[in-house]
Amino acid sequence: MKQNRPGRLFAFVSTYPRAIIVVALLLSALSLFYAKSSMTFLTGRDSLMPSNAPFQREYYAYRAEFGDQEDIVVVIESGDASQSLAFGDALYARLNKTPGAYRELFYPGGLPFFRKNGLLFMPLEEIQGLSKTLTLAAPVLKDLAAAPSVQTLFTSITGQIDSYLALPPDSAEARNKLKSLSFMLASLDTGFKGFDGKNSALSMDSFLKGSGSGKPSLLESVGKQQVITILPVKDETSFVPAEKAIKSIRAELAELLKKPEFKGVQAGLTGVPVLEYEEMATSQKDMETATFLSLGLTVLLLLVAFRGVLNVIAAMVSLLVAISLSLGFATLAVGHLNILSMAFAVMLIGLGVEYGIQVVLRYQEGLKAGLPHIEAIDGGITRNILAIIMAGATVALAFATFAMTDFKGIAELGIIAAGGIIFCVLCTFTVLPAILVLMAKWRKPKPAQTGKGSVSFAHPVLAALFGRPWPIIAATVALSLLCALALTRTGFDYNMMNLQAKGLDSVTYAYKLMRSRENSGYFGVAVAKDRSEALELTQRLEKLPAVDHVVSVLSFAPDGQEAKLAEIAALRRVLAEVKPVPYDENLSVMELPAVFEGFRDRVAKLKSALEGRKAGEAPAVAGFLQTLDKFFGSLEKEKDRNALGMLREFQGSMFAQFPAKIAELKSSLEAAPVTDSDVPQQLKSRFVGKTGKLLLQVAPKQEIFDREPLAEFIAQIRTVYPKVTGEPVNVFESMTILRDAYLRAFGYAFAGIALILLVTFRSVKFALLGLLPLLAGLLLMIGGMWLGGIRFNVANIIVMPLLLGVGVDSAIYIINRYRNEGETPLQVVTSSAGVGVLLNALTILFSFGALMVARHQGVFSIGAVMSIGMTAVVAAFLVFLPALLIIVEGKRR
Repeated sequence: MKQNRPGRLFAFVSTYPRAIIVVALLLSALSLFYAKSSMTFLTGRDSLMPSNAPFQREYYAYRAEFGDQEDIVVVIESGDASQSLAFGDALYARLNKTPGAYRELFYPGGLPFFRKNGLLFMPLEEIQGLSKTLTLAAPVLKDLAAAPSVQTLFTSITGQIDSYLALPPDSAEARNKLKSLSFMLASLDTGFKGFDGKNSALSMDSFLKGSGSGKPSLLESVGKQQVITILPVKDETSFVPAEKAIKSIRAELAELLKKPEFKGVQAGLTGVPVLEYEEMATSQKDMETATFLSLGLTVLLLLVAFRGVLNVIAAMVSLLVAISLSLGFATLAVGHLNILSMAFAVMLIGLGVEYGIQVVLRYQEGLKAGLPHIEAIDGGITRNILAIIMAGATVALAFATFAMTDFKGIAELGIIAAGGIIFCVLCTFTVLPAILVLMAKWRKPKPAQTGKGSVSFAHPVLAALFGRPWPIIAATVALSLLCALALTRTGFDYNMMNLQAKGLDSVTYAYKLMRSRENSGYFGVAVAKDRSEALELTQRLEKLPAVDHVVSVLSFAPDGQEAKLAEIAALRRVLAEVKPVPYDENLSVMELPAVFEGFRDRVAKLKSALEGRKAGEAPAVAGFLQTLDKFFGSLEKEKDRNALGMLREFQGSMFAQFPAKIAELKSSLEAAPVTDSDVPQQLKSRFVGKTGKLLLQVAPKQEIFDREPLAEFIAQIRTVYPKVTGEPVNVFESMTILRDAYLRAFGYAFAGIALILLVTFRSVKFALLGLLPLLAGLLLMIGGMWLGGIRFNVANIIVMPLLLGVGVDSAIYIINRYRNEGETPLQVVTSSAGVGVLLNALTILFSFGALMVARHQGVFSIGAVMSIGMTAVVAAFLVFLPALLIIVEGKRR
């Protein structure tokens, strides 16, 4: 069908192509300059939330009373508590020498208050267990204090066995000695079994503070993990306000970790500022990579599809002008980007180029039919104008519905992206044809092609496929219904950690803090007006099944002090005569064989004596004798090579730290009664607000990153304290609002798109024909997600309303061509409209699929879900819709 008279729009464009291009480029440059100079970035998650939501009001009230408590948290870990403390001391000292980078440093492990009174915060049962352990070990400890060595250890225990065997077995003294011997031999058994030639499995901490049962005691574990919390000075003009502080701390950590005295220490950063920094840094880098990759793949695809460079240049210049204008619009309308809206450029690459594809393919179709270049360009514009406007309207509407939600971050993305789509459509009707008109003089005229062109090439395959439309319809409906079952299994992932890049230290240490009773960093917040209310709330909250414990200013005057102090006094008496001398690593080599032989002989005699009396301790002693023989056997094998070195390593791993550990243990026994007035002001100020209100930190009993335990934790606390706030509440409520906001946007978009189809086609039948493949495609997408193990999350749920707009574009192009051009469904599928739909899908797959190179799992999931969704939706429109048209319309053409 020949176009004799150009449309008004194209007549204007073809008359002034140079002026249009110059104006477009000038506006683009001004937009980019304006965006660069005025665009800001919001990095905090709070900026995405509805500020008037009840949970936000409670959080703001908490922040107003207690100040900013979004700390950078340094987590320090070592198998040796004293090494963790030493590292913490060194880091704290270095950080204090960096003025201006941090508003506040808090190192609880470094406070003299805790170092002196730490035992008072232990359960009484733990202190009693320590007393029992040290009482049993006291005889050997006295000997080791005088000469800490392997020879002393074996000689002392040999003497203890001789003393026991000389006593009447049923006497009280014999029973006490047997308990002591059993404890010592069990401890040695652990050490010998775990000896790897260099280190013993029996540390001095486990020997002095162990439970004696082989399981680590609370006392043995405490102190191995230290934390330092830091309030950073934030640069609000920076893309990441806490970046300077984070980099500074990491540099100090790296320097300390290189020191030989801290070998074995592990340390890293976590906390809200660090997690946000990691998220913004990785997602920004991922977006930059994805943008360039998307552009490259799109250009490559268009080169193949258009079979020439000039049309690709025209389409891409038009797209880049639209994106530039969109940036200026975003700066003017919103003024900033957030972690959600910063993805709009990648979206526009895939979504905006589809309109240019339809125009260029129709232009090329006209050339093949023998039309002059100008008439062919006019045909590409005029014959597509209604379809492109309606297609653009559906996508813009899908984005615009985001603005109707309560979630600020989503609303801003909707405004920016909807405006971007409008600019893409405007550039398709102005910039693109202007460039094509100017390029026409460089093209060689092409003779008209006879036959059906691409139709005849694809016809045999497609004719066989669509020759039986009912099986296609039945298979699509059955598969869609099967995929509908996955709706209840896909679910929504509330775990924000699953959005972060895999392997980040900040995520690893966040989980470690969650599992730490001593340093739990993820807690609910309650506020009491005075001490009596704080005490009442604490008692009620700690009775809840989901609550592990509550920390408040009341926690620093521990309960049961009288009984604990009595046990500590008894411990001081036990250790009073244990006065270690400095460790000497030299071995008395000439004396060791006799010492070993004597020790082995006494253990054998003890075994025989106990077995003769059928004592309960006999099996354990027999087991130790076997372990001892294996240990001596390993020394015998190495006697000509490294036996002496093995013994020296064993002795060093056991006793090198003995004097220091005894001194450390004795210093921990200096605890005195603690009252409220003894609590340091630095500690108290974190739990007492500006108006005197008291902060209660409510720690969960289990990990609450996933929805079910998080919801249960919050629900239980609300039965006691309805106004609970804190990071867990913020995450739960914001994720719920976001999920519901997207679902509402999906509903609004679906209703709006249905209305647009009715207006466009002026037919209920064709509107339904446009919606049915869309619904089938969405269900197929859900099934694909379920098969791939992908769940909806705060990032990828954006795809749902977006797919409505993008998917229904295919219906508009195909049905519009079918109704207006007098072609069969098969001809429509192989025409420029059908090929354009396929190319549109591929460009979107390339642009969003490029996101799958991202390390940030949230960004990756957007690409994965959009790729699955577009594949499913376009397959439905190119296969299911033609089959429906054949059945409904018959073979009228």
